[in-house]
Amino acid sequence: MAEPLPTPADLQDGFTVGTLPPGPVADRLIEAAGHVPDRPDQVLALALEAQALADGDPLAEAFAQAYEGFARYLLSEHEAALGLLTRALAAMEPLGDLAGRSLMLGVLASVHVSLGHYDEALDIALGNLRVARALGDIGQEAWTRAMMGNAYIELDQPDRALEHGEAALRLFADLDNAVGQARAHTALGGALRSLARYAEARAHFEAALRLSREHASTLTEARALHDLGLLAHLRGDDDQALALHREALRIRTEVGNRQAQATSLIAIGQTLAEMGRPDDARPALHEALGIAQDVGAEPREAEAHAALADAYEAAGDAAAALRHLRAFHDLREALLSAQARSRIQTVEIRAQAERAQQEAEMARIRTEELGAANAELSETLRELRAAQTRLVQSEKLASLGRLSAGLAHEIQNPLNFVANFAELNTELATDLLATLEAALDGGDFDPAQARDDLEAIAANSARVRDHARRADAIVRGLMGHVRDVGGERRPTDLHELIEQAVSTVLGPSVVRVERGYGELAPVELAPASLQRVFVNLFENARWAVEHRAEAEKNGFVPTVRIETAPIEAGVEVRVVDNGIGIPLAHCTRVFEPFFTTKPAGSGTGLGLSLAYDIVTEGHGGTLAAYSREGEGATFVLTLPA
Repeated sequence: MAEPLPTPADLQDGFTVGTLPPGPVADRLIEAAGHVPDRPDQVLALALEAQALADGDPLAEAFAQAYEGFARYLLSEHEAALGLLTRALAAMEPLGDLAGRSLMLGVLASVHVSLGHYDEALDIALGNLRVARALGDIGQEAWTRAMMGNAYIELDQPDRALEHGEAALRLFADLDNAVGQARAHTALGGALRSLARYAEARAHFEAALRLSREHASTLTEARALHDLGLLAHLRGDDDQALALHREALRIRTEVGNRQAQATSLIAIGQTLAEMGRPDDARPALHEALGIAQDVGAEPREAEAHAALADAYEAAGDAAAALRHLRAFHDLREALLSAQARSRIQTVEIRAQAERAQQEAEMARIRTEELGAANAELSETLRELRAAQTRLVQSEKLASLGRLSAGLAHEIQNPLNFVANFAELNTELATDLLATLEAALDGGDFDPAQARDDLEAIAANSARVRDHARRADAIVRGLMGHVRDVGGERRPTDLHELIEQAVSTVLGPSVVRVERGYGELAPVELAPASLQRVFVNLFENARWAVEHRAEAEKNGFVPTVRIETAPIEAGVEVRVVDNGIGIPLAHCTRVFEPFFTTKPAGSGTGLGLSLAYDIVTEGHGGTLAAYSREGEGATFVLTLPA
């Protein structure tokens, strides 16, 4: 049974304000920390007050935004939390507050786990572990290891879960942190349960329950009750299991952690079903499914569908069981695809390398300040540099593996269609040949049937051609990534380049094009490469506005507006459309290879990825997307002068 992972929220002083100076914002956030985790609604209210008081201070705004994201995570609003924490981290990056970033990364990793992005969560946690060690922050290292222990349980790697759980328990014991020890006990117990070492697991869960009750950590108490309920079921005491799960549900309902409520309801439903009470199980499972769908927790949603399939099968309703089983498999495939399409570009490698460089620089400063510890810190520097080299190499290999998985997933569908329609043509042609041979031997000949067979063969051949072209488009798009994203640069009239792309993409369409051009000097760039960028941006804009026009029809005017302006460091180009928009959580993912918001078969997910590479790697610029679903989208491109 999957379980949402903890954050430093279980400590009232665990989610701090880092290096934020004293003042009204810090006061609100310190007060908010006092309401963690039992009053997430109050944490949210105080975080919003802090944002209003930040008054343009970037550090204060970043911390206030992170607190809002943390509160929304506790309220199971995972997509909103993901966007808020990502923006807070981006704002924190140039401020150099490693302690603040480490704090936010810990929560961000837990959000990814709740969304089922386990690989992404572990990537973040591993980077955060290195930062915590470099800072000498034993508490952050302990919380990160506890989270990683639980994540490895989800990934069915109990041996690694044991390793991190034991390390977390030692660190929390050194800190005399009882609540942290309780969380470490849950990680150790979960790993031991996966290894069928039930007596040892029970001892850890009972220790977690005792510590959490002694120190009023309600979320950890509910987690321990839940784990003990699972063990009671495994040893055949289902009445005890139900009582434990219902007590955990009561606590989670009082706290308002809806995803955890869904987890408890699923456990209750599964227990009732296995007790031979499927009719009693279904209401709990349907309630769990509704909660999971409301909060966007796809892993819990998949578990609820699987449990409902079992319950309906036990009740003899095969049709309902099949419906839920299909929904379960669809969700599992979606979750696997989301993990396979994790960001694979070199941006991730650079970000990891930059963190390692920051750690090395911080260690160098410490060496200068602490002469007595010079030898020890020099060894730390050497280890960090070696780790950086290993990290870059491992990320390259990981990126290659994810790219291969993404390519295989994308190209398999058209290849399956090609094979299926070719097989149909073989059968039809064989039947038609037999008919003709029989007619030549004096048998009956049905011209209408022969015509139908030939028409079917022609239609199938057209489908084979279409899907082969789609596979070809995927391969050609992928090849664009391995070709040089730069090219020969020369002074270029940017407006003339844009107009060429407009003529190619938007000229023949019904889309209205508006222009807001500023006074620009010629820009040093590779015209052929930038032309591909604008073509890809305009094609995406055209698809978005035409798709909305088709849906709304009456009076809607599909419009794309292009704006240019000189900026301090170069030039800026904005492509604004009034199309269907992009979900907020996808704005940071649209530049990933193979990620697309279009329906299956409508896009390869490579156009914007290639455009991003050309702008950032080939020209040293930036490319970002801003949007709200249903309200259009804006792509902002900058190029250095």
